[in-house]
Amino acid sequence: MTVGTAIAKRIDEYIFARGITLYKLAKDSELPVATLQNLYRGHTKSPTLAVVYKICNGLGVTVAEFLDSELFSLNVLELD
Repeated sequence: MTVGTAIAKRIDEYIFARGITLYKLAKDSELPVATLQNLYRGHTKSPTLAVVYKICNGLGVTVAEFLDSELFSLNVLELD
């Protein structure tokens, strides 16, 4: 799984648990909706740390909390 796919799945977990939309997250993260949509469509394989930071800020979690998931295990991610 690519880093982008793992991040999209992690975002899904948060927005489902909080009952918010991708559009609300984009607004709260101060990111264009297209940035998040590109993650979901697989167009972004490896988002920048700045994007991840903004997503976390929009979710109200730290980067460490966001990355604290089996999705980000080295045996799951494709880092090439």
